[in-house]
Amino acid sequence: MSSIDILIIEDDKELGDMLIYFLSTVENFSVYRHDSGEGAVEVVIEKQPRLILLDIQLPEKTGFEVLTQLRKKSINIPIIMMTANDSELCETNSLVLGANDYIRKPIRANVLKERIKRQISPAKESKCSFILSVKDSQLLYKNHTIDLLPSEYEILDILSDSDGPMSVHDLFTMIHGYEPSLDDKSIYMRISSLRKKIANHLTDIELIKNKRSVGFYVTRDILKQ
Repeated sequence: MSSIDILIIEDDKELGDMLIYFLSTVENFSVYRHDSGEGAVEVVIEKQPRLILLDIQLPEKTGFEVLTQLRKKSINIPIIMMTANDSELCETNSLVLGANDYIRKPIRANVLKERIKRQISPAKESKCSFILSVKDSQLLYKNHTIDLLPSEYEILDILSDSDGPMSVHDLFTMIHGYEPSLDDKSIYMRISSLRKKIANHLTDIELIKNKRSVGFYVTRDILKQ
């Protein structure tokens, strides 16, 4: 089986070298790095990687500018944005501009690996009409359009890829890159808000359910596009 090429666009040499070392030990990952926003689009066109890890704060051009240029050229390679900025606006901009995912620094290598695997795994076949719009951060069903906050999008994105119920602890860790405190209730609150939002549009479908003492899961396949 041929290796899977991953391009890291990151100006921090220490972080870049750490990511290369870790990911290159994973089967089928062949990793290389470009250290500036300048020339990044040309490198992508030349190398045609399977996935891109793109830092937002880059010299010459920002990661947002690189992302915008790639999508304008209809280059639909999966892109995971990397950032030390924890604002929701930063997350929103990433999704609006066409990123597939994002991860906050400091980066936990095992969490990053799982997010990469989610992006490069074969798309699930779906026989239903639920669609999770990556570009518009929306959930679509028949004639319904449900606008999602970045945190709501992430929850649906993760649950739609999960093979079974996912605990609140694991959901929090996947989203934030670190473990929650014992009294943190933020995921419960986000899921409760998301379920109410969906129920306002779809009164006859309970898309997200909770298996007691196990975790949350989606009841329908969701196609991402």
